[in-house]
Amino acid sequence: MCAAAVAMRVLALLAVALRTTSLRVSRRRLAVAAPAPLAALATPAVASDARTYARQGMSAFEKGDVEESIQLLDAAEEADPRYATRLWQRGLSYYYADRFKDARKQFLMDVAENPNDTEEAVWHLLAMARTEGLAKARPQMIKMGRDPRRVMRTVEEAFRNGDAESIGALEAIATDGGAGDRFYAALYRGLLAEAAGQPKVSADWISRAVDNREYASSGDYMYALAKVHQSRRKK
Repeated sequence: MCAAAVAMRVLALLAVALRTTSLRVSRRRLAVAAPAPLAALATPAVASDARTYARQGMSAFEKGDVEESIQLLDAAEEADPRYATRLWQRGLSYYYADRFKDARKQFLMDVAENPNDTEEAVWHLLAMARTEGLAKARPQMIKMGRDPRRVMRTVEEAFRNGDAESIGALEAIATDGGAGDRFYAALYRGLLAEAAGQPKVSADWISRAVDNREYASSGDYMYALAKVHQSRRKK
């Protein structure tokens, strides 16, 4: 193969790689998309309907309409039942609708799909703590793989151990980390305080998460969740 042909081949492979990389986005920032096997099996109409319902459900939650978001996310599953294990947003909606048993079930399904995502285990624990208490729920926290995000590994240690050292490490990130890390550390510090029966401490940390203006424009679904949490707890 001549040098020109080799060069053209290399450029073509690079173009494919760049297109693939551009599609990799945070699962917390984009509405549910059909995983590759599902997209291949589902008809275009079914896949489109499910994605539409999922996006509408996320939008409803972001506006604070938790009950409507559940109805729309349920509709996504009805349109394509294979979406059930991908609807982590529905688990969050269940939590804020006080449907803690349903939330736990959803997060268990999510763990199977995302075994390295600490947030699934944390939200499962939070849902359990609302019905059984944190002390009883903590030993049952799901063991996850290594989350690639340092802040979430610190969150896991704080929720799993609950000791002053691990909580202090989380608070340090909330103070000195980058914008995203500060947001997540403050959010989960507030959620941990609420689970521990410390509503004033919780409200202060959630406020810090919401007041993180550097992160407000991130498009992260969890920033919308922090605002929903704050709004519902003020009622």
